[in-house]
Amino acid sequence: MMKIWLVFVIVMVVSVKAEEMDHNKDAHKALCRVLREVVGAYQSGSGSEVLRKALKKTIFGNETGGDLETLKGLPSDYEDVLRDVDSRSFACGQPRNHWEEYKSVYQPRWSGHSAPHDLVCLCTVGHKGWPLNGTTPEKEKEKLCGKTEDALGGNKEGWDSIEHGKGKAQIKATWENVTSDCFLGGGKGETLKDALKEFTGKLVPQPITGQENRKQLGEGKPDETYACTGSKTYGVCVMYYPTFTAHTWWVDLQKAIQEDEKIQEQKKRDEEKEKRREQEDAEKQDAQKTETLKSTLTTTNQTDQQHRNDTLHEKLRKLNLTSGTPIILPSSWLLRAVFLLI
Repeated sequence: MMKIWLVFVIVMVVSVKAEEMDHNKDAHKALCRVLREVVGAYQSGSGSEVLRKALKKTIFGNETGGDLETLKGLPSDYEDVLRDVDSRSFACGQPRNHWEEYKSVYQPRWSGHSAPHDLVCLCTVGHKGWPLNGTTPEKEKEKLCGKTEDALGGNKEGWDSIEHGKGKAQIKATWENVTSDCFLGGGKGETLKDALKEFTGKLVPQPITGQENRKQLGEGKPDETYACTGSKTYGVCVMYYPTFTAHTWWVDLQKAIQEDEKIQEQKKRDEEKEKRREQEDAEKQDAQKTETLKSTLTTTNQTDQQHRNDTLHEKLRKLNLTSGTPIILPSSWLLRAVFLLI
């Protein structure tokens, strides 16, 4: 009885584990959050020109930017991506071919080209639908980036570096069902810095000779030659070469955020300085107004007093003229008054 119960518990645990298996779940969540924050910041029009350029690189893969509406559908350059032999390896696992080391290879997109492209690398099923090509009921419950095999267009097919020219249907399904969801902006990018920090925290160091800063996002076991090919071994992932590749969106974004913070701090200092200057000017003007007012009041008081004196003299003069009796009596009268009193 005890053995039967133990077997039952093991089966239940395995079933629950399989049901909850979501490949690249945390990596997808972190990358998607960054893209949403970037889109929000881009749409708000905030930030310095340095940051704006980095936002455009993150979304569109270039500094000139574009229209978000055009990204609702799969970009046409994925046709060129699929023409390459070892297409997934070159698009997701190799450094950018900016020195033309591979003379016969044209790389329209590469790992670190843009956040939307990296989502394609991270969330498109690989060789024969890997890792969602299981045949048991338990394996069929597994997901990749939160989506089932059907949602990702699997059907035991996928994008890899073995079957040349295949994978467009799966890339398209990923773009429409995974990538597009991450274009829904989150606010105005207020937590972009935190989102980027969370994302870089998911990167796993994979150093090799000459590329010591190589980092991987997602599942896979790379070697010195191959990475993220879509196979069972090399996996569905993104391999970054941040100091080897001329353009890696998240490296550019990190630098831009730091530069933007300096610009905003300087702008704040300049604004505070200008505010203090305006306040000082206002205080000087108030002091001048007060001094002018005091001077005006003094002059006015003196003028009013003079006017009152002049008015009094005029009234006395008129009174003398009309009554015929002088207000000031003659001195002879005063003398007689004195004698009478004596």
